[in-house]
Amino acid sequence: MKKSLYLTSALVAAGVLALGSTSSMAAGKKMKVGISGSYEALVGYAKNSSGHTVAAGGGTNLASYNTIDVKTDSEIHISGSTKTDSGLAIGLKIELEGDQASGGVVDASYITVSGGFGEVSLGANIAAAAALAVNPPNTGALGANGPDASAWIVMPAGIATGASAGIGVGGGDGNKIRWTSKAFSGFTIGAAYQPDTANSNAIGTNGGNTAVGDQIDGGIQYSGKVGKNAVKAGITYWTNDAGTGSKDGYQIGASVTMGSITIGAGMDEHRSQGNVAAGTPVSGTADSLDADGVIVGAQWAQGATTLSLNYFTKSMDLASGVTGSDSTERWTLGAKYAMGPGVDFVGTVQNTKWNDELATATLNNKGTAIVGGINVAF
Repeated sequence: MKKSLYLTSALVAAGVLALGSTSSMAAGKKMKVGISGSYEALVGYAKNSSGHTVAAGGGTNLASYNTIDVKTDSEIHISGSTKTDSGLAIGLKIELEGDQASGGVVDASYITVSGGFGEVSLGANIAAAAALAVNPPNTGALGANGPDASAWIVMPAGIATGASAGIGVGGGDGNKIRWTSKAFSGFTIGAAYQPDTANSNAIGTNGGNTAVGDQIDGGIQYSGKVGKNAVKAGITYWTNDAGTGSKDGYQIGASVTMGSITIGAGMDEHRSQGNVAAGTPVSGTADSLDADGVIVGAQWAQGATTLSLNYFTKSMDLASGVTGSDSTERWTLGAKYAMGPGVDFVGTVQNTKWNDELATATLNNKGTAIVGGINVAF
């Protein structure tokens, strides 16, 4: 499978270079770029479980967390596009995380080449599996699917599902080559290859004493109408070679919009594919990366107001001789009100439970966050 992907990627790249390296292209105008982005400022109340912060018997206060917090999330996008005389569309995008909490880092940076073959992306962009995934609708100050909850209800260190627990496969914005087809009869397909999940310009490793780190993913998405209802559905697949940490996974999701109401659901499954000492499979051991997740949601939108309700759960059975599993469970009620062009009030009430397979109170946490603020797009 990998050899065929390598060959396809090489042919596409060669075609792009052949079509783009013309004297007529050199005579064209330089690309013009624009700046856009967003800024979100939130204030919220969150109460973490007292059992998570106090040692057994109430003797030692392990940690104390503010009940009131202020958080910001800002992004600056630099984007541009142009067309060559040979008919290719060339685009670029650089996404900068601009607020202090993120340290001001580059989130994504890539160039695209589009034509009758679809679109080829080169650089740090989301995977094809992430771009083609379909999840339930969600609005408000906090995401129902992803890392937002851990910023308010603290995830204990031993929870294997991770602070970014959500439904999805495909990884992050690592350097990769990605191809996405043009839509045909409502369907879009795509695939991506990432040579090294370390997301670095250093040459990637692929064997020896160092774990393999490449990734392949793909998917298919449908978007169309059934009667008067808008329907979306997607199936995506992802595989990562990382020695004992090797795993693959798939995601299935769908949503339907009926007038002002949208409902949707999604699920994913990850399975360890690596081996530990003596060729014993990682799956079924204490180091297992096996995980299963489900998310459902509904959204109502009328005029300037949007409301959503979501339920999410994910579990990992570490098979360490203890009954139970590490899991995350989350309810999210979100709201958005458009106060003006590009200016939204956002609010969320979110209840999160971080469950460790061990019953020790300090290894488990739960709580509710009430968060609101303003999001400005420019």
